[in-house]
Amino acid sequence: MEQSPLSQASDDRLLDMLFAGEEIEEEIELEGARIAVTSHRLLAFMPEGGERRFDHEDRPNVLDARVQAAGKPDYLSWSVRSFVYGLLLVGCGYLLNSSGLLTNLDGTTPTEGGVILGLQQMVGMMVSAFTLLTSVLLPVGGVLLLAAAVFGALYVTTRSEELIIERAGRDPIRVPVNGDEAKDAARRIRAAVGTSSKPSAD
Repeated sequence: MEQSPLSQASDDRLLDMLFAGEEIEEEIELEGARIAVTSHRLLAFMPEGGERRFDHEDRPNVLDARVQAAGKPDYLSWSVRSFVYGLLLVGCGYLLNSSGLLTNLDGTTPTEGGVILGLQQMVGMMVSAFTLLTSVLLPVGGVLLLAAAVFGALYVTTRSEELIIERAGRDPIRVPVNGDEAKDAARRIRAAVGTSSKPSAD
């Protein structure tokens, strides 16, 4: 059976990376990635993995392998912030409109007298300012709520699955995967590495 270019490249890299006396015990080929468990280490080849295309860890330091949903956290953060700010703005604008406070203040009958007239003019200016603010709060809040929906949709559509290989003292190895092959790969890694490498449940 003819190997894919990825398999051939991975095989060549494997041979170059093996220590003297190190033997391959398990090979797992995924879409766009390849993982090998040797007698000494776990090796991960990820040509399409982005920042790090090759990673490895000594077997005693491999703690677990599992599948986890992953998405762009920036989209989720922007969605939550936009929703909170938009809800606050729309809520404030609605309360100012529905309370009738601005209408009552604006409908105050003018009276004679310098001090009272000055206060009424100040109140009138405040009413005008709050009326303008209300007319801005509602549309801006609506735009933010719409942006929250867009960012939320982007987060959901960009979500994918990752094979997470936990290791002691370092960030986990993250391998982008698709479909049911991820769970099978995690199971095979756990079986190959052995339960002695997994943390005990206290």
